Amino acid sequence: MTVSDIKILEQLKDIKKNGAKAQERMRAHAILLSNDGKKSQEIANILEVSQRSIFQWFKDFKTDGTSSLKCSEGRGRKRLLNPELHLKIIKTNIELYPHQPKKAYAQTLEDIKMTISYETFKRFLKKHLI
Repeated sequence: MTVSDIKILEQLKDIKKNGAKAQERMRAHAILLSNDGKKSQEIANILEVSQRSIFQWFKDFKTDGTSSLKCSEGRGRKRLLNPELHLKIIKTNIELYPHQPKKAYAQTLEDIKMTISYETFKRFLKKHLI
């Protein structure tokens, strides 16, 4: 696979160096190695993935460009509490009951109208507020 556009090559190098996820960096690296003349089997050996994966990455890159390097959503368990939706509500309840976390938890359950465990509530607080 040969990439002739200098802008795209620069994007690939940037993704390889600063990509958010290891999978994105690996895919960009594979395309750059291919552009340098490496064969797909060599790339697969270097990156320790199957040759089939390499072919799929190349196919996706040809059709979608650098956007195909990003990992798709949908993997793993979804969050119960979304910071964009629930942070304001929880913060308000913590301010109402600063020394009574169980009351803040109970009030939050009423406000958001869903069931979450107290442990989930504490993890959310630790990650986003405390």
